[in-house]
Amino acid sequence: MDTNKKPIYPVEPWNITETEFRVENNYRNETTFALSNGYIGTRGTFEEAYDFDIDTGLEGNFINGFYESEEIRYGEANFGSPLHSQSLLNLPNAKKIRLYAGGEEFHIQKGTVSDYSRVLRMRDGILERSLVYTTPGGKQMRIQISRFVSFRWKNIMEIRYCVTPLNFSGELTFVTGIEGNVENHTRKTNPIVDYGPFGRRLEPTAVKADGDSIYYEAVTRNSRLTAACGCMHHLEGAPYEVSACKEELAVSLTYTAAAEQGETVCLEKYICYSSDLDMDREELETYTGKMLRCAAAAGYVQAEKEQISYMNRYWEKADVVVKGDEALQQGIRFNLFHIMQSAGRDGRTGMGAKGLSGEGYEGHYFWDTEMYVFPVFVYTDPEIAAHLLDYRYGTLDKARARARILGHDKGALYPWRTINGEEASTYYPLGTAQYHINGDISYALCLYLDVTKDKEFFLEKGAEMLIEMARVWADVGSFAECKGGKYCICDVTGPDEYNVLVDNNFYTNLLARESLRAALKAVRYLREQEPERYESLAGKLDFAWEETDLWDKIIENMYFPYDEKRQVYPLDDGFMMRKPWDESKIPPEKRAWLYENYHPLFIMRHRMSKQADAILGMYLYSNLFTEEELKRNYDFYQEVTLHHSSLSTCIFGIVACEIGYYDEAYTYFSQSARMDLDDYHNNFYAGIHAANMAGTWQAVVNGFAGLRTNDGTLRFKPYLPEKWEGYQFCIGYQGSTLKVEIGRNGADFTLLEGKPAVFYVNGRACSIKEEGGTWHEEI
Repeated sequence: MDTNKKPIYPVEPWNITETEFRVENNYRNETTFALSNGYIGTRGTFEEAYDFDIDTGLEGNFINGFYESEEIRYGEANFGSPLHSQSLLNLPNAKKIRLYAGGEEFHIQKGTVSDYSRVLRMRDGILERSLVYTTPGGKQMRIQISRFVSFRWKNIMEIRYCVTPLNFSGELTFVTGIEGNVENHTRKTNPIVDYGPFGRRLEPTAVKADGDSIYYEAVTRNSRLTAACGCMHHLEGAPYEVSACKEELAVSLTYTAAAEQGETVCLEKYICYSSDLDMDREELETYTGKMLRCAAAAGYVQAEKEQISYMNRYWEKADVVVKGDEALQQGIRFNLFHIMQSAGRDGRTGMGAKGLSGEGYEGHYFWDTEMYVFPVFVYTDPEIAAHLLDYRYGTLDKARARARILGHDKGALYPWRTINGEEASTYYPLGTAQYHINGDISYALCLYLDVTKDKEFFLEKGAEMLIEMARVWADVGSFAECKGGKYCICDVTGPDEYNVLVDNNFYTNLLARESLRAALKAVRYLREQEPERYESLAGKLDFAWEETDLWDKIIENMYFPYDEKRQVYPLDDGFMMRKPWDESKIPPEKRAWLYENYHPLFIMRHRMSKQADAILGMYLYSNLFTEEELKRNYDFYQEVTLHHSSLSTCIFGIVACEIGYYDEAYTYFSQSARMDLDDYHNNFYAGIHAANMAGTWQAVVNGFAGLRTNDGTLRFKPYLPEKWEGYQFCIGYQGSTLKVEIGRNGADFTLLEGKPAVFYVNGRACSIKEEGGTWHEEI
């Protein structure tokens, strides 16, 4: 990974700026400038039409959770293999606006462009484009376009398109429409997928135009979901005439304005996306019209102010300030911006590994959400964290059904990759076998309950989730006589997908034990403190107290592989028996993506690791290990880990901080912070790497600042990298919001709001009793 490459964009603290248009960079930049609000997602494509092929651009507009399904074709199917796919579907394009000056079309590749800039204003959540365009016939005009996806109304996106004639007066024509002839780039964005969706998957059911409004409604061929899209317009700055055009797969309005030289004409376009996942399809048109009227009544200028206000509130809590390295500062904010805008906020949707920025991974939700993104939200915006847990609770019945398919009579097993709650992974060794998804969700749930003390969520949803996940852990393994009666879990895959279907994956066993421990604690609390709730839940789940006897026994007897010679925890029982990996025998061009270049058996028979696995478990539960244990295991996994996953380096960096390997920690952090912004893996076109983006926040807060809450108390172990002058961030914990500032003179803690704060710094007890109070600690 080349971390010394020149930044792609100018280094700015709050902006990402494109200074020239180059078609070879377009596909990547569409992801860079993508916008979303957790419900609507739109790639950074231009409003005007352009003729890019499948390798240079993708018009992408998405609704979180809206998918098409296909019958999955298997050469050799297994019992329980998913029969139907789920793929985030590319929806009709409502951003489309074509501009003509006296009949000459604005086309960025055909005229002359100067004074060009496209700026993602991360502080404000707004994308702007500005340029001076000269038509082939000599007409010159300044074009300024801004847009945002609203955080006030989840269904709304707005565009303000302004044109100022510079050397002429005459006719300006805006053709604004909805284009329904769209399709996914499956072969490009998900090349190993053979089931689609291929071609256009939406069949129109309504195409309408009325005054300043247009409406397009369509149903998917297979999943039979209905998407609706409507637009309302307002033009100012010149007298105009408007006409409508309806086609089978498109609808548009043409505004013809009599523009004066030097006078600006602006078209405001209000866009609404909705689907029958949120309401009956008969209500979609009425709802869309209502939302558009509300947006238009407020106006673009007022809505933009509200957008900026929302973003200011977000950054007050979530911003990480780095003093001394502007490039890393820009990278961190870019990462925080994208994960914030990608998370589902309605309790019905989750967050895809690519957010809503592209089609990569088919838009599926993975463990990335709970293990990487979730901790950022739980400390900075717990309301979003709660909504993400709501999604998991809302799909609990489907997880129960999946557990039955896997042979478990009780309990719930969450899917490895999904949109609608059903398993969508077609290759079970890398998918369904990753039982640790239950442990990941349990960990996130327990973190949420610890940080927020949300008793109501625990009583209404959390306890039920913990019990159902624990039941699967209690059934999947056995007490093996050959292992001294210890509880063993066989044929699972841990986070490391180069070691599949292994026995006693360390990470899986660790999270299984702690998941059982959390469930046992929850059941005991209910029985002792909430007996009526306990009886009600026990009746609902057909749960008997005697089940906890087995849980207790497993907790006390969980088996972990251990190598006496190295005094480390191998990934699994067979890891130390595998053939050592010899990187010198692998051609450089084949090293990054092994599964695309080598048979799986060749990969699985070698002693090497794709990514952080056991090390991740030790980070999550670092309170259970001594510093010496952490050092020995870190040193061992440094030797065998290839970091072929974007999820890996941030975790190694955090553990490196914990054991005092600060130079290595900084190197890992640097590899993570600008991974997407500078496209280190050359695959950013398919969408963001949300887990790594969130991992950079963890690298600062959990790494350099040493934040831990895994023993039920708030602890810090601050370190200031030599290249920095200082850094600061805010976190919320158990009703207190703290501002943490680390500098050359030590660590300063300020209680911004909430309850008195009690915490530890390098083991020393600290407390702040009043809002505005501070605590200084030498480091």
